[in-house]
Amino acid sequence: MSQNVLSPKNASQKKPIELLAVAILLLLIGTGAFMRFEKLDDKEFWHDESFTALVLSGRTTSEMKSELSAKPCQISDLTKYRTINDSTSAGSILHSLGEDEPGHAPLFYFIEWAFCSVLGTTPLTMRLTCALISLLTLPVFYWLALETYQSKQIALLTTAFASLSPLLIYYAQEARDYSLGVLLMTLSSALLLAGLRTGKKAMWIGYTAALAIGLYSWLFTTIIVAAHILYVAITQPRGKTVWLPFAISIAVACLTFTPWLIFLSAHSNDFKRAYDWVQAPITKSELLSVWLAIPYKAFALFGFKTAKLSTPLLLVTMLQTAAVALAAIPFRNTKYIHIAVIVTWLVVFAGQDVLTEGARSAVFRYQTAIIVSILFLFSALIEFLWKKTRLLKVLALLVVTFTFGIELLSDNYMLNCKIWPDKAINLRFTLPVAEHLNKEPSAVLVVEEQTINATELLDLSFQTHPDCPIIFLSADKPQTIPAHSEILYLLNPSERLTTELSSKYEISDSVDKFPYLKRAQKQQ
Repeated sequence: MSQNVLSPKNASQKKPIELLAVAILLLLIGTGAFMRFEKLDDKEFWHDESFTALVLSGRTTSEMKSELSAKPCQISDLTKYRTINDSTSAGSILHSLGEDEPGHAPLFYFIEWAFCSVLGTTPLTMRLTCALISLLTLPVFYWLALETYQSKQIALLTTAFASLSPLLIYYAQEARDYSLGVLLMTLSSALLLAGLRTGKKAMWIGYTAALAIGLYSWLFTTIIVAAHILYVAITQPRGKTVWLPFAISIAVACLTFTPWLIFLSAHSNDFKRAYDWVQAPITKSELLSVWLAIPYKAFALFGFKTAKLSTPLLLVTMLQTAAVALAAIPFRNTKYIHIAVIVTWLVVFAGQDVLTEGARSAVFRYQTAIIVSILFLFSALIEFLWKKTRLLKVLALLVVTFTFGIELLSDNYMLNCKIWPDKAINLRFTLPVAEHLNKEPSAVLVVEEQTINATELLDLSFQTHPDCPIIFLSADKPQTIPAHSEILYLLNPSERLTTELSSKYEISDSVDKFPYLKRAQKQQ
């Protein structure tokens, strides 16, 4: 008897199992939704997030450096550079974006501005905006998975994977624009598939709007636009029924984006200055190792590079690769929308890095689009196994259980870290600096313009007592360290500064094994 034709007895036996499976998936989705808000303000408000606060203030790093270098200041003087105030406006936000964050589109900052104007500009409120946006992504994930697989069960499973994905929980808890970008990337793909399937004008209008809004939310939406063009070119027949509304949608969205392209062109020098760091040289072998790690990042992040976990992560990568390969069969199916994103990313980022010896494809946040697409395609493997023999059904359940276990382990690790655990140990964390400054209120913080990014001081200002003195050493406006200063903390000091101070101060090489932080005590 066919598996699709069940006797009443078999049907009654199967229904409780199906209900139990649905209940478990809903529980996992709820768990992932809750995790987006768990310990939301526990972690250090780190360097990139401080740029969000700076943009919301409507001020720029050049203004902050000018004030700091003019005279000795205190931590409290930095408050106006990280909070919304009476002078904050749409124009000042755009000005700050153009000078300091030209690679980020404006819509997210306007949403944060509206939200924080009511609740205040704090790490918690800035992150809360992103957590709520990420929560809205879950039903959109279900919709896109439903359009992809035409199965409510597979759509629910995919949503459970996405809900617990540490990548998406990470972005939900970081005060940056990536959660909004993922939401609109997913929404535009769902609307495209729905428009192609139904031909309804409302879907095409929604698709146009999602693309236009997406471009103003996340510049990497351009990758999605290119992938959609590739997908339609591969899978859809030539003819006005499909190509005319699709072409109109792409044209209108791109035309709507023209003003921002003009804005970016006007700030091209700022753009180059802000993103020179992604062109750091990287060897081909290092680049290859980064690419091989991409598939498992949908399910495992942060601190998972130990030898004990190398085998499970390699297994995840192999399973993900198999899933992407299976998704390509049969030819021209709806899963190709995710394959198109993968191919486009490989051409644009990986291809460019191979030709120019750059490092863009190695940057974690630049990998978001390909990681999300691989996540969607993972269910293709489960679907394939589940349609086969009973033994393969058991294997499918084992794979699902293993994957959820990896996700929960990674989520638990991430949520219990005080410092974002994907950051290398040699980065200049501010929590240990703030801890020492708070223990010694009389200590003076000494920083040099050429050895730190000024927004690192904004990171500190969220955690350090407001009366802490700051000496900002600039080549243009040199300051002297007051003679009565008994204790200094030097944040990533240059060798020249350390040598100058060594005649009057006893300088420790590092504090708490952080090589960038030195303590100097006046000699008796």
